[in-house]
Amino acid sequence: MTAFTSSLLRRVTAMLISASYLLLGGITTAHAQQDNLQRSNSEPISYCVDPNWMPYEAIRDGKHTGLSADYMALISAQSGLTFKLIPTRSWQQSLRFLEERRCQFTPMLNKTDKREKYLTFSNVYFRSPNVLVSQREQPFLQGFENIGQRIVAIPTEYRLMEYVREYHPNTNVLPVRNEHEGLIAVAEGDADLFIGSLYSVNAYIQRQKLNNLKISGWMRPEDELRMAVSTGSEHLLPTINAALAQIDEEQHLQIFQRWNNISVIDDTNHELIWQLGFAALAVILLLTWWSCMSYRYNRKLSASNSQLEQLREKLEQTVDKLEFLSQHDPLTTLHNRSFLQQMMVRHNSDQREHAHDSDTSLIIIDIDFFKRINDTFGHSAGDKVLIEFAQLLQEQTRESDILARWGGEEFVIVCAHSNAADARKLCERINNALQEYKFSYQPQLTCSFGIAQVQPGEPIESCFDRADKALYQAKKSGRNRICSAEDD
Repeated sequence: MTAFTSSLLRRVTAMLISASYLLLGGITTAHAQQDNLQRSNSEPISYCVDPNWMPYEAIRDGKHTGLSADYMALISAQSGLTFKLIPTRSWQQSLRFLEERRCQFTPMLNKTDKREKYLTFSNVYFRSPNVLVSQREQPFLQGFENIGQRIVAIPTEYRLMEYVREYHPNTNVLPVRNEHEGLIAVAEGDADLFIGSLYSVNAYIQRQKLNNLKISGWMRPEDELRMAVSTGSEHLLPTINAALAQIDEEQHLQIFQRWNNISVIDDTNHELIWQLGFAALAVILLLTWWSCMSYRYNRKLSASNSQLEQLREKLEQTVDKLEFLSQHDPLTTLHNRSFLQQMMVRHNSDQREHAHDSDTSLIIIDIDFFKRINDTFGHSAGDKVLIEFAQLLQEQTRESDILARWGGEEFVIVCAHSNAADARKLCERINNALQEYKFSYQPQLTCSFGIAQVQPGEPIESCFDRADKALYQAKKSGRNRICSAEDD
């Protein structure tokens, strides 16, 4: 009995000692993290920005301004962190300072494989589409796959340059230092196209009055903007992510509206000009009544011409927007039924002229039991799920595929240079992505797929009907299935 008690006592003592070491180690680690955070709160965090990327961010008169400056003010207020700007002359210099750790932090950029070697990124807090910009006489190009041999201006060290080099290596690229230089290159004819962020492109075009430019297409991927810390400052990231999570939708909207609604104010003192003019007339006494009337008439005529020019520009902008809306679904921004029907007409005409065209296949997709989402959570919830589903389809399809919302929860994919077997592989890839994706309101979705391949001499409308019947067979067989008209 004594031996048993002594043995048990030794085991309990050893366990207590081990537990004490673990507890002390955890406390030491926690204290080290707390010391890092306290030191960060007491010492300003050095940071760099893109000095010429409005409305996102810029350096004006030595001060940081733009969207990212407003977000940093919220982060500082919520976390207690303080920041110190390290001025730079270019975005390329800012990235070099971050890599060399001369800057600990940067508030707004995209994540890339190259940047992840020396930066750690926060959660995404701002999204923006990228666009193709051309001169007005250029056609609407729809997407990057249609640019052909045109020369494309892209800023160096921007994420888009890495994307084009990797996925479109044969593109004729004109490297430029920033977005402003790229837009000027297109306006002056040194480049055919420019790729950039919608909001900054819009701001540059308005501010510089580049009236011969227009948006001629959409470019994937979109900007997913984050904050980032350099190597050695990773302990700041949990605090930054927590502060970003506290920013509500109203604050996001206020910041966006502040920097996206830019008005040009004419502060010319016209009354003073007229007073000086009449005083000069009184002193000189050499001008006649006719010259005065002619002067006033010319001013009015010039003002009227300016107003007409402004109306013409607004009309052209409205026409461009209407042209886009006429071919795209306003909810998902995918192509709409009207665009798809026009494409079918063109396809039939091309098929009659070129009977040797390569394979084309159609896929019709229907979200299973989508009505339950609308009935349970409301139509706004259903709209959000449709937007997320459209983004998933865009990620799985190729640039050459035509993706459209046919109506309701039905979507159509036109797969060029693809037979029915290729189309089935695409459906399987989409199905796998659906199983991994967590949707809002309805974490798991399934879909039914109908496939048909355009046969030689067959009108594409007939092929569409066969794909629709295959979809009906998939739904009739229990849904969550892929059925092909070519299997019959």
